[in-house]
Amino acid sequence: MYGEIKIGSKTVGMLSNAASLYVYKNIFREDFLKKLQEEKPDEDLFQKMGFVMAKMAEVEKPSELMKMNIDSFYDWLADFDPLDVVLATEDISKLYLANKDGSSVPKNVGG
Repeated sequence: MYGEIKIGSKTVGMLSNAASLYVYKNIFREDFLKKLQEEKPDEDLFQKMGFVMAKMAEVEKPSELMKMNIDSFYDWLADFDPLDVVLATEDISKLYLANKDGSSVPKNVGG
């Protein structure tokens, strides 16, 4: 599922697919679905997934992301003004969880 989200003054392409969960786990060393099911999920859960989705939209193959780590996330955050990603969290979660939004444009990754 591909979509674009406004984060501050920047429009960011984001892609989620079956590899998203594995890329997330590789980078953050935690299980996204388990965290999502917690009574009170971490506030930064969808900020982290937004990073994964943004990077997945940039690469040809998800395997290109296997060298990324938490430092890569911090570097990405530094590209935005304070609170930009926090304020975009709802849009990120809607894009990730919706999976079928009429305004999205599918993107063929690695295929």
